[in-house]
Amino acid sequence: MRRLTLITKSRLDLASVCRAVSDPRFGAVTSFMGSVRRVHAGRTVRSVSYDCFAPLAQKVLADIAARAEARWPVRVAAAHRTGRLSVGEVSVIVAAASVHRAEAFEACRFVIEDIKHRLPVWKKEHYATGDGRWLPGCSLRGRRR
Repeated sequence: MRRLTLITKSRLDLASVCRAVSDPRFGAVTSFMGSVRRVHAGRTVRSVSYDCFAPLAQKVLADIAARAEARWPVRVAAAHRTGRLSVGEVSVIVAAASVHRAEAFEACRFVIEDIKHRLPVWKKEHYATGDGRWLPGCSLRGRRR
């Protein structure tokens, strides 16, 4: 089976990402969904823009999933949204499946943490006051160990 890793402007669907890791051999599927929050650092957020060079982001996301699959006996799927998202919209989904829950939880957490550190997707918050700010994120430094 081919691994699902996706950088897209389209809405993300949890069920689709979880189906991508489904396998009759596995008894556990864990997932993580991140969405745009209304308040960050004391400021009211109106929306968030995610930007990237999609071919590079896709390559890094596939590498993150492959690293998790090499470290644990799991199957991983991950999707990240780009473009301007309103409060409440889903920006990232990770799913991991395994025979047992412990490995699925560990791999799912590893993937979302590695996404936050390594994925070259940049985030700009747009505030209710009319201004906006690019947030610190991936620095495009080498691989996190």
